[in-house]
Amino acid sequence: MFERSLIGDKVKSSEQSLEVSQVRRLLFAVILNSLSRLPGRAGSRRILLLIGATAAIGTAACDDPFAPRATTSVRTDTFIVYAVSGTPVNVPAAFNIVFFTPLRLEPTYGFDLAFDIDDAGKVVLIPVRLVGGAVTAGRRVGLQRITGAYDEVTRAPTAGYQYDSTLTLDMGDAALVELQTDICQFQTSQLVYAKLQITAVDPDSRTIVFRITYDPNCGFRSFLPGVPTN
Repeated sequence: MFERSLIGDKVKSSEQSLEVSQVRRLLFAVILNSLSRLPGRAGSRRILLLIGATAAIGTAACDDPFAPRATTSVRTDTFIVYAVSGTPVNVPAAFNIVFFTPLRLEPTYGFDLAFDIDDAGKVVLIPVRLVGGAVTAGRRVGLQRITGAYDEVTRAPTAGYQYDSTLTLDMGDAALVELQTDICQFQTSQLVYAKLQITAVDPDSRTIVFRITYDPNCGFRSFLPGVPTN
């Protein structure tokens, strides 16, 4: 479905470009034919004005009214969750990225990522498929370690993710998240993107603090404040 939509958009854009080109040629022909008989400077000025108007019409016609547009601002916040191991079952040890909230680990599998702390005191990110199995087969989660400065990552990449595999992070480490979600099932892209950074880990209380930035617009990959423009 995704590929078919992309191909359709490309065909549509090509057809629109052809129509715009034909309209421009026709307008220029009419303008030049009509104004060629005007004398001197008056004719030249009118030709320049009308050529500018024709170019503006062509540019407007090139806009694709069917192109996806972002409508929701990028979200950023800090959360506290618990490790899956060594904690009561009623504490939040998972996180739902789309709804931007910590959750308990329950058999409804409403979360996208679960969290744990290993023997070395590091945080382990666990995608939902590794917990829910076949029940969550349609909810692929990709993780990718951020190697540079967290704040300098202003746009998510489209490649380099490891899907449905755990990722271990130390305090200060960060990761990119690519999430396939049913929220976007009727959109051109079924993917949303986020980035998160571990800001505190307490092996004694089994708590993890992280900050996360999430672009809720399907297919958009911006981590800058406000509504994405591309």
